[in-house]
Amino acid sequence: MNRLILVIKYLKNSRMHEYEKIIEAALAKDYEVISLRDYIEDNYNLSKKLFILRHDIDHFSKGTKMMFEIEKKYRVNSSFYFRNTTFEPRLMKNIEAYGSEASLHFEPIADFVKANFIKDKKELMSIKNWEERCLVILKSNIDRFRSLLDIPCITIASHGEYENTLVETPNNYLTEDIKTYDTLDIKLEAYNQEMIEKVTCYISDVPIEINGGYRYGITPLEAIVKEEKFIMFLTHPNHWYYSSWKQFKKLIKTVLQGGVYKKESFKRV
Repeated sequence: MNRLILVIKYLKNSRMHEYEKIIEAALAKDYEVISLRDYIEDNYNLSKKLFILRHDIDHFSKGTKMMFEIEKKYRVNSSFYFRNTTFEPRLMKNIEAYGSEASLHFEPIADFVKANFIKDKKELMSIKNWEERCLVILKSNIDRFRSLLDIPCITIASHGEYENTLVETPNNYLTEDIKTYDTLDIKLEAYNQEMIEKVTCYISDVPIEINGGYRYGITPLEAIVKEEKFIMFLTHPNHWYYSSWKQFKKLIKTVLQGGVYKKESFKRV
């Protein structure tokens, strides 16, 4: 992306306008704009065009509430997944009261690796019952969200941390066997293989200086224009609204370096 355009975008801090346009476009093309909970509970099939909105709340950001307000304006639903470190009780209760989904962005393997100072995959695999111990952590985290907020948490989403790269094991390793769904009392993990195989276009955001703000070679608006049958759109609200200090740092970096372009394909895990 042209440096001047990037600088203007950062000065305006304007990706929320872009997000609103995406919602408008999806509705104009008769997409069902829904949460992951809607998808699994209402048994949607591909006779309808689906646009699933998923937000991973990796960091505190005003963008989370701003996105939620836009969705309320257009009466669409989405899933917001909060980490233990980004837990926002009032906002999460408001999301649930509206009819969207607030649930857990989980990272028990990463937490286990940190707590036990594990250095690599070999060391992790050598620990007796490490999977069961991580599942206990995950169940505890889910139950905490349920008890504190009185929310169902029937879908959850895996988070990725440096520690997962270190041990070459993603957090959703724990939910690959759907038998664990009964143990956790959930109906879906966001990287569930059966569901992902039905998705015709998976899109994830990134900061706008990388590939113009989107991974995997396509933007949401392009996918909507193509009328992809089943779009999964993952956002991170901190990529859409910046604090003044972060905005300033990104402006300086953009002026000095310009944009970054990476070619990559979606991998489920």
